[in-house]
Amino acid sequence: MIKVLHVTGVMNRGGAEVMLMDLYRNIPSDVHFDFLVNYRKKGGLPKGDFDDEIKKRGGDISFIPSQWDLGPLGYIREFRRIIQENKIPDIVHIHMNSKSGVIAWAAKKAGVKRVIVHSHANLKFRGSLPSRVFAHTEFFFQKILIRKFGDYYWGCSAEANRSLFANITLSPDNSAIINNAVDLASFSEVSIEAVTESRNSYGNTGSLIIGNVGRIVRHKNVLFIIELLNELQKQGGNFVFVFAGRADQQSYLDEIFAKTAEYGLKDRVKYLGLCEDVPHLMKTFDVFVGPALKEGFGMVAVEAQAAGIPTILYTGFPKSVDMQLGLATFIDSFNINEWVEALTAALKNKTPTAATVNTKIKSLGFDSAVNADRIAMMYKKIAL
Repeated sequence: MIKVLHVTGVMNRGGAEVMLMDLYRNIPSDVHFDFLVNYRKKGGLPKGDFDDEIKKRGGDISFIPSQWDLGPLGYIREFRRIIQENKIPDIVHIHMNSKSGVIAWAAKKAGVKRVIVHSHANLKFRGSLPSRVFAHTEFFFQKILIRKFGDYYWGCSAEANRSLFANITLSPDNSAIINNAVDLASFSEVSIEAVTESRNSYGNTGSLIIGNVGRIVRHKNVLFIIELLNELQKQGGNFVFVFAGRADQQSYLDEIFAKTAEYGLKDRVKYLGLCEDVPHLMKTFDVFVGPALKEGFGMVAVEAQAAGIPTILYTGFPKSVDMQLGLATFIDSFNINEWVEALTAALKNKTPTAATVNTKIKSLGFDSAVNADRIAMMYKKIAL
């Protein structure tokens, strides 16, 4: 039995966490997962969306306050204490991006022999000048620690690897691209009857269903979709917009509702809250619209294409999310007319069959079942 400790943020439905859970569901039984969750003290001990499932699958969840709360040396002491109480794992697999250096150092101090640092994003820092200076300075030192204490360097894309591991000589022996794969089987299992029932529940039967899935935060840019809907309404379009995701910024959700009311769109906009069955939801859409200003990888775009629907994206999504099915369209502006034209054109294109979708996504390495077998073999090789 190989024991892997995943060091993560709160296990909610974000891209990296969804990828990790799809891996967990498909990993062979001779690889055991436990989780060490980083959290901010001011919010109290968190309850993640996936915590119950992790425990049901036999995984243990421990919690550690953030580096911000404890400071680097305090964090290392607490990390060592937790490891000593729970037995040293064969591998520590870190999913904390720019915070990974101190964690790799802590793992080595705790006696862990093999440390994987996993980059889940092409990191870019925004905000005020002082905050960016601080972030870049911290990142500089974190990358030094990653180079010194990491053993293996994995990333969701070549861009993500360059972002976190630019100061490291990468080779096939110490690095890998691990695609943020999706569970293709779960898309095949969605029934036509269930999809029809959900579509009918949205109201305005026969309407075009425009969809979006993601956390409700400002950089996801859902307000732009409301502007797009307003233009479609002016042009006499028959549509319903359905969006889902946790409201991590309630004030932003309130802005979305206010703008929806201002434009007279209340009957055409449906907010579903947190969605636990993304494959089913995606299958109810006619088109996915993603104007997010930035995305680490943008797994939701792969999920949309796995559902076989046109996927219109701002270039905040990396081009690597294009599954080469003729479904993905990238727009490098927020000109409303360009988005209307792209939406109209995408809906006229012939969509691929489910068999074609599955075959292509598998061939590109984005099926979680295939991915799990590959990662399990890599864990076993590392643990030798």
